[in-house]
Formats: sequence, structure tokens, C-alpha cells
Amino acid sequence: MKQLEILHAIIMAGSISQATRMVGLSQPTLSQQLAKFEETLGTQLIVRGRSSNVKLTAAGEYWFRNASQILNSVDKAEQQHKILFAERNLTLSFGTTPSLRGRFTEVAARCASEIEQIARFEMVWGTTSSDVVEMINTHKLNCGIVSLGSIEPFRSSFHIEHLWTDPIAWTLPADIPDKIIESILATGALPASSPKALSRYVDLTEELIWSEWSENWFRHRLPFATPFFGCMALPTAVDIVAAGLATCHTPVSLISNLPESVRSRIKIVELGEYRRDVVLVTPKHLMSLKPFKAFCDKMTSYTRVAYGNSADLPKKADSALSIANLLSRD
Repeated sequence: MKQLEILHAIIMAGSISQATRMVGLSQPTLSQQLAKFEETLGTQLIVRGRSSNVKLTAAGEYWFRNASQILNSVDKAEQQHKILFAERNLTLSFGTTPSLRGRFTEVAARCASEIEQIARFEMVWGTTSSDVVEMINTHKLNCGIVSLGSIEPFRSSFHIEHLWTDPIAWTLPADIPDKIIESILATGALPASSPKALSRYVDLTEELIWSEWSENWFRHRLPFATPFFGCMALPTAVDIVAAGLATCHTPVSLISNLPESVRSRIKIVELGEYRRDVVLVTPKHLMSLKPFKAFCDKMTSYTRVAYGNSADLPKKADSALSIANLLSRD
């Protein structure tokens, strides 16, 4: 079982080195266990080469598929055992990212508390949606709310509920005049005597699904701006903007969840160029267990009501603007 877990983790992470944090073992130990597994089977599973990316042999593909099925079956059996025999000893682990936590955090806790078989509810944060998906794939989480793009390679393994569509906005210090913003968006040039914040932007981690789009947007729409700041957490990026030091891109749904002390010092411009789909995901094998299905149904119903109309999302922010509004002003 341990060797199956290690093989599965290596494939999911994309390399032996990246799999170390998923299974909590050192790289030499992972390599040794993989070699022992291959020795037991009498065949090579992974092609070793200069590239750090994992390449599977035909036997490796076969055993990866089996590892996924076996580990899912064991996970389901353990959860079913707790439901049947452990007398309210089921732990439900729910994960998402700081930018997606929204107002449903307390609802998630309330939904879990209303399900009789659940004895403990754990809320876990991942830096990015990909981190959350990784924790679900390694059975550290039961379900999570993530951006749809992060689950593309694993769609067949998940039960997916679409929740809302989230526009990505340009976030700026609140004291930057609308006329300067309008001029920049219309010409791609920095007007004379513009605030220094406009010449800098916050470079987002490459693990974000839409980070490449963000980088290209700044390169083509604000060619004069440089990625002076870099960070992994979107709330941190907004903090830098609120300090009047730079601009950044932000999911609109994040804005209403920021402290008033931050919201009052920023303004957002909805660009109408990029949107991310936000989904609730859980492994398919868990949806046959009533407590997990009940939790997912409750969460889906609430979130669709709260965020179901994506057109309403910008209104949740205190100072949302649109490109159309800006360019229509005299």
C-alpha cells in the first residue's frame, strides 16, 4: 500500500522531488521505495532521464490506474467504517484558498454541524487551487472549492458542481483619478505626473491558473509597468496595492471579504477580459456516502444563491468600476 501511495504521489506531483511534501518522506526514501516496487514487479515503471518531469512506461500507466482505484477504495471503506461502526466519529475536511473562502466559510461549518454522522469539521487553506486539488487527490481533504482550471487533468475522478463565474479585475490604489485610468486603458501609455504605483504591479505566483493571462495583460496593456513585487497570496497582493505601491489583478469575489481598512483604500476596474469558473469538487467515490453528499448538496445550494448571478459580483465591492463606465465619461 505504501508503495502504491508513493507511485500515486509521484505521478500526481509530476516528479519525485515534488512528491516529498505530499507523502512526508525524503527524496532518497521515495526513490528507494519506487526501486523496490519495480524490483518486486520485475519491470520499470518510470523512465529516468535528465528531465524532471515524470514519464511512465506502459507498466507504470497500468499501476498508476490501479493505484488510484485501490487507494480510492480504501479511502471509501475507511469512511464507511466510521459511519457504520465508529458512532459519530467521521471527520470532514474541507479546503479552499484565501481568495475563494468567501462568506460561505461559516456556512460550511454550520452545514457540517447539522449532519449527524460528522464528529469533527476541519477547514484547511491551500495557497492556490492546485494545492487544494493536490490535497484532495492524496486523501488529505474530502472536498474543496477551487477554480475549474486546476482540476482539468483529474476531471474524471471528481464530482463537480459549478458555483459561480468570477471576473478578474484590475485593482488600484483608491486615490488614482479615474481620468488617468481611462487614459492608460485607452492609450497604453503612462500620462505625465502619474502616481508611481502605476509603474509597478504585483507579480502573482505561477501556480495560479490565470497568472499567465495576468502577466500578458500587463505586458501589452501597461508596457511601462514592471513586476516590482511578487507574492503567492492574493490578499497580500491587495495589501500592497492598498498601501499605494502598485496595482494587481484580483478576483472580484475576494474584494467583499477584505477588511474595511483595505477596501476603503482600493478601487477595482472590471476588465471584462478574463473570468474563472469556481467549482465545488469531491472525489466521486465519496458521493455514495450520505454524509459527504449531504454536505456537498448544502454547500452547493447556499453558494449558488449567494454568488449565482456573476453579474452581481462587482456590486459586492465598495468601489467597482467598469471599462465601459470609464470610457463613457467626459
